[in-house]
Amino acid sequence: MKEELFKDPRLWLDDINPLIREDERQVKKWGIQSVTLFEWLAYLTEEIGELAEAILEYTNGDGKSEEIMNEAIQAATLALKIAKMAEGVRE
Repeated sequence: MKEELFKDPRLWLDDINPLIREDERQVKKWGIQSVTLFEWLAYLTEEIGELAEAILEYTNGDGKSEEIMNEAIQAATLALKIAKMAEGVRE
């Protein structure tokens, strides 16, 4: 499997829409969250664990690639939120 580069953002526009929908889903489910960066990291770690589980299940023949996509989108959405929140954190 080969990595894709971010050189042409037009190639990624379709990939942003699932992140937007996931963000909306998360806010609808949990509301606007105000927690520490360490708490966000804990949530992201949990999502990465679910992604790892989906990949393991797929590799063992018991899982579906769609589940990998779902978990990756959830993790990516949360990681992007953390990156945006970190912009406002003073050093």
